Amino acid sequence: MSATVTAVMVLRDDPTPPPPPTAPTAGPVVDGEPPTGVRVRDDGTAITVTWEDPSPGTVPFIVAGGRAGQQLRAMATINPGETSHTVNGLNPRLNYCFTVLAVYSTERYATSGQVCTDRSGSTPD
Repeated sequence: MSATVTAVMVLRDDPTPPPPPTAPTAGPVVDGEPPTGVRVRDDGTAITVTWEDPSPGTVPFIVAGGRAGQQLRAMATINPGETSHTVNGLNPRLNYCFTVLAVYSTERYATSGQVCTDRSGSTPD
């Protein structure tokens, strides 16, 4: 006994257009208390950023920084309860700016104001 299987494919012209692509989901939003009292201690090739924790030690932080006048980038993730970070290996002739983000969830964060060094006589490369 043998069995034969026959498959039939029917192509048709469907006048119904495909559904439009869905809008991208919204990213994280600024929401919550930001870190306050952000300060920098300039030690030439190292800068220490300190801040006041707006939570009772329950949220992590992201320290973002970069050369003055350029886009800031994330430099470090800081554990809950810690309120300082030192950035080493910097050019002592250039100015740098920093901000601190309190990360309340994957969807919520709050950012501090930006603070910058003021190195007299510095010139950008």
